[in-house]
Amino acid sequence: MSDKPSTVETAKETIARLRANRQQRNEVATDAQQPQFKSVSQPKTEQPAKRASKQSSGVNAIERKNAINAVIQQLLHGELSQGQALKTLRVEVLGLTQDQYATLAKVSRKTLSDVENDRGSYKTDILDRLFKPFGLRVGIVPISTGIK
Repeated sequence: MSDKPSTVETAKETIARLRANRQQRNEVATDAQQPQFKSVSQPKTEQPAKRASKQSSGVNAIERKNAINAVIQQLLHGELSQGQALKTLRVEVLGLTQDQYATLAKVSRKTLSDVENDRGSYKTDILDRLFKPFGLRVGIVPISTGIK
């Protein structure tokens, strides 16, 4: 019976973390409505494999926005695939595991894993659901990186 309280405690911690992330996203949405200055960030050339963990800490609104913008630039320049971009955003911006993020986005963990590993072909509504927490959606992007 001692196992049950620890499971309930873990669930409470997970719920609290998801609520805190939702509140942070709402703050980002509020910040996005106010005028801001453009920040120039250098795209990362090589990314080591990253994992979300229980010890990962959240980032503030400015760091989140900069991380999202950097990933968007890498995606547009062809440096990242769509799946790599999603994984980078999930880990660096939200610090969530696949299970937690799949619950947040209302998709299965397997679907999230397949998209992050660029396996399968998914409808735009699934992809939109996965990118929505970052204020992004699937769209048409230029094939050539020279097109601005």
